[in-house]
Amino acid sequence: MKVNLFKTKRSRAYLFLYRFMQLIVNIIFKPLYRIEIIDREKSFYKDKLILCCNHFSAFDPVLMGEYYPRPVYFMAKKELFRKFFFRILIEFFNAFPVNRTGVDRGAINKAVEVINSGNTLGIFPEGTRSSGEEIGAGHKGLALIAYLTGAPILPMAICNLKKVSRGKKKIIWPKIRIIFGDLIDTEEIFKKYSKKEGIDILAKCAIEDLKKLFSKINY
Repeated sequence: MKVNLFKTKRSRAYLFLYRFMQLIVNIIFKPLYRIEIIDREKSFYKDKLILCCNHFSAFDPVLMGEYYPRPVYFMAKKELFRKFFFRILIEFFNAFPVNRTGVDRGAINKAVEVINSGNTLGIFPEGTRSSGEEIGAGHKGLALIAYLTGAPILPMAICNLKKVSRGKKKIIWPKIRIIFGDLIDTEEIFKKYSKKEGIDILAKCAIEDLKKLFSKINY
């Protein structure tokens, strides 16, 4: 039985339900994890956008979707789509599959379609979860998608979430901090540089901005 709940255009009913669920989750998360949002006013951007974030925990997409005002679309590893009910769930929350073993042109094309439909695409520029305590090197996929769409990039850093997943040793949950940075004007970069140079510069710029944001709240 094939059911596809993934759509690049959402109805008002869906948006109402999405915001209602954000409200419910926030009521639970706010006291449980002592969530602190810094510079949230920078997140109120109403056009197509790439939201990039550090990646220490499998919980990161949940917080991105919860604390960014608009619905966020994600690439998710294709293995997550094998189980029917879980696939239905993540498609409802705007996930689409990507093959991480190579360059998945289909996923890139889907990402471009999502952004050009006026949506926000969430990306972890490290490509996978960092195993250590520091933000890793960035991949060029984010910069390539920015080049293909002209969408600006908004950095978003999450701190202390990794400690939550360490389990039984933690009696008191650490305070989770989320901070939004300044928009990166990707079109301006590609006006100054060639495609190859611009992609290299933009990939490094996004990671450096994330590291600066992370250092502000990692205390």
